[in-house]
Amino acid sequence: MQFLNEYPDRDAVAFLSIAVDAHPERVKPYAEGHTFPTAVDSANVLGRLFDFDVVPNGLLIDEAGIIQFLHVGGFYLRRPEIRQQVEALLKANFAKGEHPELVVQEPLEIEIVRGELVQRPDDPDLLFALGDALLQHDRAGEALGAFARAAELAPGDWAVAFGLGTAYQRSGDRQEALHWWRRALELDPRNFTVRKQIWREEHPQRFYPTIDSEWQKEQLAREGYVP
Repeated sequence: MQFLNEYPDRDAVAFLSIAVDAHPERVKPYAEGHTFPTAVDSANVLGRLFDFDVVPNGLLIDEAGIIQFLHVGGFYLRRPEIRQQVEALLKANFAKGEHPELVVQEPLEIEIVRGELVQRPDDPDLLFALGDALLQHDRAGEALGAFARAAELAPGDWAVAFGLGTAYQRSGDRQEALHWWRRALELDPRNFTVRKQIWREEHPQRFYPTIDSEWQKEQLAREGYVP
């Protein structure tokens, strides 16, 4: 709504929102006061047509009826990269062959979390989820930022500290990785998983090619581990 009100050439753009809800009456309170129409897709026809099962999504159709842009999940104009993309598309003259470079659609699990972060940018759980999703796609450098911010917001969460350590380890910074894993262990001293991760990094010969179980028992005793 804000984007449409601020757009300088409003007459050149027609905006339509589509709500997916089995009960159309429930949509009315959200549609009231808007200057654009809202349709209700009770049977999720668009989901079947475009093969998506999440919202919000963005679809741009030019004046010739050709789909020029489809973004599945996390489509919020408050995301700077999405707003810039839409503005570039609206300025393009597709009839003359103008096609602005498109934002690359990220994996769906990342898009969904980024969309949620628009609503709650300082939610450490969401930042943790973003960091984890980025790690799953081998993007440790980007995950560092998400985990670091989560650690600022939730300094007492061992899982956040462990995630940050893992991002550092995958980024090649062994010392920072150990620092944050030890911090995770301080926060949860009985966490055997964290303890073993530190051991693997400091004593890899005790784990590869075979696991030295006797050494682990002795190490637990040396560290005063209490289950």
